[in-house]
Amino acid sequence: MHNIHHYFELAKTQQNFAIDASWGQGRSIFGGISAALILTHIEAQTGLGDRDLRSVAVQFCGATTADAPCELSFQILSQGKSIVQVQGMLKQDGNVITSLNACFGFTRDSSLTVEAQTITPKTHFSECKAMPYMKGVVPEFVQHVDLRYTSGAFPFAGTDKTQVNGWMSFKDAPKTFTDSAILALIDAWPPAVLPMLDKPAPASSVTWSVEFVMPRAELASDDMLYYECDIKQAGLGYAHTEGQVYHPNGELLALTRQLVTIYDKRSK
Repeated sequence: MHNIHHYFELAKTQQNFAIDASWGQGRSIFGGISAALILTHIEAQTGLGDRDLRSVAVQFCGATTADAPCELSFQILSQGKSIVQVQGMLKQDGNVITSLNACFGFTRDSSLTVEAQTITPKTHFSECKAMPYMKGVVPEFVQHVDLRYTSGAFPFAGTDKTQVNGWMSFKDAPKTFTDSAILALIDAWPPAVLPMLDKPAPASSVTWSVEFVMPRAELASDDMLYYECDIKQAGLGYAHTEGQVYHPNGELLALTRQLVTIYDKRSK
């Protein structure tokens, strides 16, 4: 079993390696680590890691098989004075499993400044319930992350609340809290619709976008970030969710949106 730092280091220098089953999520590897490894590979191979990452758009095209070779690749789509856009992919057996488009922005002078609103979470992470790791009950990757709910309801609790809030970090933190680490943690949260269901049902992300807010205060490797996510609409087997991620000091770090599929009623 390897921690997140191990895979970040591999993705910086290698194109081909396998991800162990401790990062599993059902029949697939946890999608957040797949996206995070593509981003890490892009930044290391292009030298863009010292630029501001402004946004990523992810498409989950299939299931990543555990303990099987993964191939990371990238291509620069456009490179201008202000913006560089790069597409990265994770493939298995020649098939695209996860695709990620990253947009890097160069800092420029501007007369326009609108400060994002800061928040103070009502509940400190030390007072929150952590999602427990129970083998065979929760996804395997949960053993690597520390998710502490402030919104109260775990998945399949049958709540009528349409928001999921809480604190997040890695149990075995990487040496630096990179954008890739933030990306992986955001996707570690179960889809916000799951607490509304009263019994287990499969759900998965189809598309996912994250916008990173700059400038931002430095992050320590063991910091806990605060997460809020709302269901904007759900019906006909799909849900649209929108969330925010905050620095421990209350500053906005990122905005996130997902299209989620829900299979709570199987077709006959």
